[in-house]
Amino acid sequence: MAPPELALRLAPVLAAFAAGVAGRRLGWFAPRHADALLRLMVRAGLPALILGTVPALDLAHGAALLPLVAAAAILAGWPAGLALARGFRLPRPAAGVVVTGLMILNLAAVYPFAWAAWGAEGAGRLALFDFGNGLLVLTLVYALACAYGSGRPLAARILRALATFPPTLALALALALNLAGLAPPGPAAAALRALGGASVLLVVLALGVHFRAPGRHLGIVAAVVAARLGVGLATGLGAALLLGLEGVDRGVVLLGAAAPVGFNTLVFAAAQDLDRELAAGLVSVSLLAGLVYLPLLILAA
Repeated sequence: MAPPELALRLAPVLAAFAAGVAGRRLGWFAPRHADALLRLMVRAGLPALILGTVPALDLAHGAALLPLVAAAAILAGWPAGLALARGFRLPRPAAGVVVTGLMILNLAAVYPFAWAAWGAEGAGRLALFDFGNGLLVLTLVYALACAYGSGRPLAARILRALATFPPTLALALALALNLAGLAPPGPAAAALRALGGASVLLVVLALGVHFRAPGRHLGIVAAVVAARLGVGLATGLGAALLLGLEGVDRGVVLLGAAAPVGFNTLVFAAAQDLDRELAAGLVSVSLLAGLVYLPLLILAA
């Protein structure tokens, strides 16, 4: 894809983020509004996107391996986070944020780029990748946050979260339809994709509202943001070469594995009494960096 065409496709994404930042500064939006938009994405937008794309996907061997690549990218962040926490001699609440931050992928920020670059097919394949991300974040990474924080992970709570997570249910149904050779009728699938595509832009608006400049943690924030990109990109490139991924699968793997620090870093920090200021700085700066490097990865893919 030529750079001018990509820039034109990404213009609404960047405009939505800028509108979110400006709207909060002007007092038009508050974090509660952004939270409502994110809940809408999880409960309606992403399930609609999944049901409108995944049933019609060609689940060749590359697509079937996408969740495993996501898991590899997450696990690769664990030792990197431990090394940074020790290198900076961080107290336990900050160390927990660094470790979990390097393991949580902000795929909500990647969906608009995948949609702009590869359309519904790219977003659908990213949903498969996201399944691996969601599974580990809601289990292993949540347990780590509890270990660093103030509570213990409850198996029943984790299982309930997985069983009632709307994107997980939508993906299970979509995969069943795909394997059965069924798919929503053309108009219904188009409507689902339109709803999903609109919600993608609303998520970027919400992320702009949540953006906050880092405070006193500039050194560790910069190190974690660089490590998230470096570890993720190395994992994505390695997986693409090892598995022989090409085309959209290769592009989705590169973008997904190198995704910015995920918003659940801040959610887990608040829930487990970790360093919230550091978590907010990591999520915000990493997202801002992602707006720069994700388009470059699309061009390189």
